[in-house]
Amino acid sequence: MSTKKRTLRLIIILFFTVLLLLTFLSNTIQSLTLPKVAVEKAAMGSLDLSVSEEGYLQPAYSTPLMSAGNWTILKVHAEKGDHVSKGDPLITFDLGVTERALEDAKTRYQKDELVLNQLMEALKPLLREDDTEAIANQEHQIEIQKLNMTIQQRELKDLEQQILDGRVLRAPYDGVVTELTAKEGITVSAAQQVCIIASDDSGYKLDVIVSEYQASTLRIGGEVKVNIDDGGVRVLDGIISSIENQGDPASASASESGAADPDSRAVTIDVNGTDLKPGLKATAYIHQESQQPGFMVPADVMQSDLNGTYLFTVSVTEGPLGSSYFAKKTYVNIGAKNNETVVITNGLLPEELFITDTSEPLSDGNRVRLE
Repeated sequence: MSTKKRTLRLIIILFFTVLLLLTFLSNTIQSLTLPKVAVEKAAMGSLDLSVSEEGYLQPAYSTPLMSAGNWTILKVHAEKGDHVSKGDPLITFDLGVTERALEDAKTRYQKDELVLNQLMEALKPLLREDDTEAIANQEHQIEIQKLNMTIQQRELKDLEQQILDGRVLRAPYDGVVTELTAKEGITVSAAQQVCIIASDDSGYKLDVIVSEYQASTLRIGGEVKVNIDDGGVRVLDGIISSIENQGDPASASASESGAADPDSRAVTIDVNGTDLKPGLKATAYIHQESQQPGFMVPADVMQSDLNGTYLFTVSVTEGPLGSSYFAKKTYVNIGAKNNETVVITNGLLPEELFITDTSEPLSDGNRVRLE
């Protein structure tokens, strides 16, 4: 009888052992079919929002110079990049067309003077005869002639002044020739731009593009270190003079760059120093961090839906056969960010694991296995 009991006990033990083994194997096989995820713990810190952007110095103030008439360029006295002083000749024009127009205008005026004298002489006998109606008509003709001659006098003065001022185009102030389109022998039209002069006294500016979050900690009037690449190493102090939406058509950087990123900002930095000139390569450097620290996570793990911004974290459930892991949609508040990193300011716990990679798409509550 005791032998039967021992045999029965062994059978029962074996049964439960096999059952337990099958359960374990079943869970193991099932876990192999679960999505595999990689997890990390977020590090606390502040995001580096430092600016290090290159550009080229441009004059803070420049003047486009125009031709005053439809003239042929006789001589070009300067080249692009030349430093010029106020009053220096830049371009000499052949004013032959305008000079002939002036001579023709003078001849027409002399002719009209003769006509006026004739009208005045014709008035004298009418006055002697006291012919009221004829006198009034003659005086009216004389007045019209005088008005025509007044108009001609103004035209003569304009032509004389145009010749006086326009024969030689001169530098309006000390500066640098930044653009020159004039060539000897070509004919330019009135008001056509022939060159651009940058003022020495106005200083220079540097335009750079930064992200929205980099710009959030900048302020107008803030100081910037500017490295000048002119064959040596020079560090100058710059001052931020403007911060604009790059998507704003009025922004110079937006118009120069063509397609504008609405999430970026165009920053203009005023730079003062000696021996500067347009086109010098410069680098603006500003060291700064995000104002509000938080948990830093990769930007590519963040997702959003109608309820807000979230990432997947891992929750753990302990059972008799071990731990089970589940993907949890965790909504968070974010602060500063860049292309690689996001700072989470609220919603994530210090020891909480977040999912950085998954073998297949996840939904809230999915059971997962860890790498």
